[in-house]
Amino acid sequence: MFKQFLDKVAGADVYLTISLLIFIFFFIGMAIWLVFADKKYIQKMKHLPVETED
Repeated sequence: MFKQFLDKVAGADVYLTISLLIFIFFFIGMAIWLVFADKKYIQKMKHLPVETED
């Protein structure tokens, strides 16, 4: 099925390459953000779902 898609759609290899690059750049960007993010913000977001409103 995948091979038929590549054969029938003109320029499918370009779309696949662009999609892969977008995914890689997003993943690398998120990893960089995670390394440099404020640790207090991370802890606040980590405990947010279990906080109660008293």
